[in-house]
Amino acid sequence: MLPGGMAEPLTNGLAPAHRAQRDLSYVIISGGTGANSFATAFGPSPAFVLPVSDDGGSSAEILRCFGGPSIGDIRSRLIRLIPLPETPITKEDRERVAIYNLMAHRFPATIAEKVVRDMWGEIVEGRGDLWDGIGEDKKQCIRAFLVHFQTLCLRRAHKRFAFRNLAIGNAFLTGAREMFNSLSSAIFLFKAVAGVNEGVQVIPVINTNQTVTIAAQLANTSTLVGQCNISHPTPPPMPLAQPTHGSFSFPTQSSTRASPPHVRRDSRTFDTIDTPLSPSEWSRASFEEPVPEEDAGGNLEYTKGMEEFPLEARIERLFYINLYGQEIFPEPNPDYLTALATRDVLVYSCGSLWTSILPCLALRRLAAAVGTSPSLKAKVLLLNATNDRETPDFKGIDYISTVTSVLQHYDAAARPYKLGVAPVPRWTAKHFFTHVVHLEGAPVDVQVEAIQANGIKTVCVPRAVHGEQARPVFSTETVEWALAHVMADL
Repeated sequence: MLPGGMAEPLTNGLAPAHRAQRDLSYVIISGGTGANSFATAFGPSPAFVLPVSDDGGSSAEILRCFGGPSIGDIRSRLIRLIPLPETPITKEDRERVAIYNLMAHRFPATIAEKVVRDMWGEIVEGRGDLWDGIGEDKKQCIRAFLVHFQTLCLRRAHKRFAFRNLAIGNAFLTGAREMFNSLSSAIFLFKAVAGVNEGVQVIPVINTNQTVTIAAQLANTSTLVGQCNISHPTPPPMPLAQPTHGSFSFPTQSSTRASPPHVRRDSRTFDTIDTPLSPSEWSRASFEEPVPEEDAGGNLEYTKGMEEFPLEARIERLFYINLYGQEIFPEPNPDYLTALATRDVLVYSCGSLWTSILPCLALRRLAAAVGTSPSLKAKVLLLNATNDRETPDFKGIDYISTVTSVLQHYDAAARPYKLGVAPVPRWTAKHFFTHVVHLEGAPVDVQVEAIQANGIKTVCVPRAVHGEQARPVFSTETVEWALAHVMADL
């Protein structure tokens, strides 16, 4: 091991324990984006734990109209886990590619809603190029749940579900979840239809059929509710120009766009009707074209990497709330606890700390499950190469201390204590981490000595492994290399 935790370079680029590392079983805590680029790095049967609190993109519209846990991150991971051959040869290979293309398809966000509805209707009716290559048996199975999703939209017609930016995979999962009244069953169906390896697990962090909401308290005592408000809110909407006595006046900074009666501003796209309107109200509330996204104030077109607006203060804690804004303390999904008790390696993926990783940790009794697991040989953090809006000035040790304090807090919340006597933390950082993996040349200050002072080892992936790129990122090869060194170090 070289100074700074850097592993000794190998002539073939592989660690001695590389093959053994592939035979281990993994449980990976991540969001819907952070681990997508290296989802295949964890052997044939990993267990991915994902949050169900995302309220952005097409997930927001599904939550608005139908409720339930968010399925956007889960759909994203399931699609990445569909095994795709480099050169489809057999009928099964071509069908798997076709199912991937169908489930990954997303309608445009910037065209008229009427046009998108026609596109959706074509797919529901089983027409269009996206069905090419899918056998009749699976086609009708998939269609059944898309038809059920369409039925849900018709039952809630007053909600005016917006199909712009809708991912077909989200519609399929929502239809299946509503049909079975179980998100786990919908995930099972998706895996079976798409040919995902039977041993792979995709685990919702909370086993629920209800909407899940997170909130963050800032250092200035203000509270942000919802993942989008914490992670990537959009700037205030620009007002539309208003006609005045037959002439057209340009908007000013102070002008605002009045909404018709009983109409509220959707979190994503445009005004939506909460209650039935009178004919006169309908005439004022109807729009032939959707309100432009820049006016809506939603995050319909948000993608990772876009310009982020800084938080007004540093985040101090994250918690779950119910529909009345009261803090609640959910239990982890039993499948999550089983994975922690039976698998060999726990990996905290890179990604947004407060909205992707911590929602999977801010749960009762989870600290004990991680700290006393009889099977976990290693607990590895893949340290972010760059900070984002949620962690603008974080150093490596800050990631460690934040995760530790969250697990300690919710462990204390699950234990009885005497009035006026705060419970003593049972856990330290070394109970939750054995290794921190970081990329050489990444902008984040790792603070290797501070991490090692907590009894945690560090592994630095050299540039020769992760590549000479301006912005170092984790890849399948990089993660495999790092995990092999971790296992060789045990």
